[in-house]
Amino acid sequence: MLRLSVMATVVALSAASAEGVAKVGATPPVEAATRPRLFVTELIALGVTPAQAQAFGDAVVSALSSRGLFELVAARDVQTLLGVERQKTLLGLCEANPEQCAKDAQESLSARFVLSGQLARVGSAYQLTLQMVDTQKGQSVARATKLSGSLDELRALVPYAAAEATGSPLPPPPSRVVPYSLVAAGGVAAFTGGVVGLLAVSRQQVLNDELCPGGAPAAGPCSGVNLRDRSFYVAQDSDIAQQKALAVGLLATGAVLAGLGLWLNPPATSVGGVALQVVPGPGGVALAGGF
Repeated sequence: MLRLSVMATVVALSAASAEGVAKVGATPPVEAATRPRLFVTELIALGVTPAQAQAFGDAVVSALSSRGLFELVAARDVQTLLGVERQKTLLGLCEANPEQCAKDAQESLSARFVLSGQLARVGSAYQLTLQMVDTQKGQSVARATKLSGSLDELRALVPYAAAEATGSPLPPPPSRVVPYSLVAAGGVAAFTGGVVGLLAVSRQQVLNDELCPGGAPAAGPCSGVNLRDRSFYVAQDSDIAQQKALAVGLLATGAVLAGLGLWLNPPATSVGGVALQVVPGPGGVALAGGF
């Protein structure tokens, strides 16, 4: 009877919460006594493995827990509590007062709001859908849908999907200081390398004109007028070679820094709008993004 009572409580989720969703997250963190309780179900797996759906469900719970706006009850918490209640029953700890044990379990599992969703594969893209329902009013509160070309990029959008689906303030966007700094440093290095390379080419052209004022003859060596000592031209040639090597090094460094900055740049979070990108599809290409 105790197990049936606990399971009925999980399905009904009937206990009331004094605060509505509109008051959630106004000035986080919220006091535990005033936080509404939210039950997070396991995500439905469509075209993905159950382990992938479970990992995204854990990410949703972690994202909501870090904000501190809800008192969370996860599906794993239900399983853990049922196991504890079963052990208490087997040990005879509830024989003296079984009603109190059932009441404690009911209070631990009751929640006004329920967050459910699914992780699905759409062609070569992945879609995460979350929806929160107010069990007292019997209506949907909010919904969020995120679409991305890879699970890693979709995983980065989980905090924003969880915030949108629960009607809470969006988390701050990820910092782009480091990626932008790397791209800027790469641009400066590449520009400097280009300038150094142009100066080296210009110096070499001046020496060539001095050695061969009329250009290289069709046959025979150059016979410049008033040539300086040979050691001067050897030293100049060595300096120009070093300058060219420095230019190539700066250009390569700039390319590496810019590429690293672009690689580290976090994906678009669709904050304040719609983030779209082109992903390959079974029949060509498709637009994917967050709404």
